[in-house]
Amino acid sequence: MSIKIIKPAMITTLVAGPRKGYRRWGIGAGGAMDMVAMKVSNFLVGNEGDQAALELGYSSSQILILHDSLISASGKGFELYLNDKLFPLWHPVKVKANTLLRLTKTPGGTWAYLAVQGGWKAEDWLGSCTTNSAARKGGYLGRMLQTNDMVEAETNYLADETGSLPWSISVPLLNQFYSPFNEIRCMPSIETDWLSESSKQVFSSGEFGVSSQSNRMGYRLNGPHLFVKEKNELVSSPVEVGIIQLLPDGNLVMLMADSQTTGGYPRIASVAQADLPKLAQHLPGEKIYFKWISFLEAENLLQDRDTRLAELKHSCHLQLSLMR
Repeated sequence: MSIKIIKPAMITTLVAGPRKGYRRWGIGAGGAMDMVAMKVSNFLVGNEGDQAALELGYSSSQILILHDSLISASGKGFELYLNDKLFPLWHPVKVKANTLLRLTKTPGGTWAYLAVQGGWKAEDWLGSCTTNSAARKGGYLGRMLQTNDMVEAETNYLADETGSLPWSISVPLLNQFYSPFNEIRCMPSIETDWLSESSKQVFSSGEFGVSSQSNRMGYRLNGPHLFVKEKNELVSSPVEVGIIQLLPDGNLVMLMADSQTTGGYPRIASVAQADLPKLAQHLPGEKIYFKWISFLEAENLLQDRDTRLAELKHSCHLQLSLMR
């Protein structure tokens, strides 16, 4: 089974599970911006969660499906059309050969994920198939997909017709992953105490907006400026996805999937891992409000999320096994 890219989205890459164990060499984990959407899309077609999927961001795209396939599209801010017929996201869909797939951009989200049964064929580099554009490794030739690129699936699927299969992820479960959408929960970080008392209060009570100067490396924020109690020199130190840094001009930047591994700005907070998917789905101009939580609360949120994902995976795989 294979596809042909007719019109890529603004950002179209193959992503997979994170690349672990190479941060000491300056190689970040990478992976999907919205790991929940990528994993669920894979589960719906019977895959493991970290198999290669197409990540499409910020704009509409068109893809020609050349062979029969079982696919799933997930994410926020897109509509799925197959030969101009609307199909739901977050559902497994069997597709006949020579079908034109369109993911049309709508308000209220940034990233969509297209999974296929068996996963997409992708270059494995350092234990992951996710694209590392800086090193030009992994994914599809280490780069974003372009018009006329061809991507193959690992397995074949015989579809008798184009249509949705009779199960999906429920709206209440989706709401557990993404609601409340504009509230981002954070823990204190290494240099939180560098902030002035008034800045700490502003951080948890102010309104911040995602800047247009945002990408897979980091989301810059517009909003009230924050200040440290006194200026200190900071030696370049380890940073991780979800770290919020205070820039010299008083603005904030949140490190995302392709962030660097070290940085020289104060690390004033860390986003709870359970909230990274909904954070990633914010478009430029959308508002964010921060809420302080404890490390224990953040750990419980992540455990609850992973439990729900494991239950969903089991349910999807069971449904597919009953069809065979």
